[in-house]
Amino acid sequence: MRGATRGGGIPKRDFPRKHDLILRYSKSNKWVYQPVYRPYTEGTQKRGRTKVKGKYFDAGLNKKGTPVNDWWPDVKKITSPTDPEKTGWPTQKSLELYGRIITVSSNKGDVVLDPFAGCATTCVAAEQLQRQWVGIDLWDKASEVVEDRMANEVGLFGRVNAVDEVPQRTDEGETGAPFLRVKVRVKEPSGPRWSRREMYEYLLGQHGAKCQGCDRTFDDPRYLELDHNTPRSDGGINHISNRILLCGPCNRLKSNTYTLTGLRRQNKKLGHMANSGVENPTLKRIREERTRQPGLFE
Repeated sequence: MRGATRGGGIPKRDFPRKHDLILRYSKSNKWVYQPVYRPYTEGTQKRGRTKVKGKYFDAGLNKKGTPVNDWWPDVKKITSPTDPEKTGWPTQKSLELYGRIITVSSNKGDVVLDPFAGCATTCVAAEQLQRQWVGIDLWDKASEVVEDRMANEVGLFGRVNAVDEVPQRTDEGETGAPFLRVKVRVKEPSGPRWSRREMYEYLLGQHGAKCQGCDRTFDDPRYLELDHNTPRSDGGINHISNRILLCGPCNRLKSNTYTLTGLRRQNKKLGHMANSGVENPTLKRIREERTRQPGLFE
């Protein structure tokens, strides 16, 4: 669905972007859809009427209006700082927009969740439409804004049930949507778990103070950091079999993107491997500057 916008700057090398995209997701092939309608335009009303003896009569127009399509230029947009709905929240949308989204995609009594509640527009719209609602936000003033808007715009008085304790997880830390994983998470082998210090000392004994990402050996093992071969985001486990020692630059380059093989391949490409046969670009630049300006590094 697209919501029309207006105002803002005009880019010099592209079309002006005058709409927002509203994405819809469902965990199954069953979802709620309640059609909504908007009034006919004056021209449509005239074209849909029959004139008899100087009077117009409706000729087949739906009394509810015309069904709303996936382009919503008719909903209210908050563009003025003096708009009665305005709370000062920089990305605030109108109650009419959120009300349409909630109306289309839920039934009365359903629970509406907004994990980024901001200035509480979703919460207010849900309350107006007789839905239950839950709002979440890191802003410490969020609950106060909810209470103020509920009182002023809904007429709901009394305290909103607000909590700041982190809920107790019951899923053992598993991903909320495991079917979206790129790789299957491997369960760690049973048995006593090694501490980070034990893994660190074991790898030092196996490889010495050498970075496994660039093959450089350091005179002080404190230059090396304990990391995962297969990143945790890709299903890597904490077991010693998936642990490596990397220097700081290699650890930052690897991030949660590469495995050790990918990191070494990237280091070779960039000339960062020890004895790779490719001159390190940083050292090359320093050597060239030293040639051009001999006294610069004295």
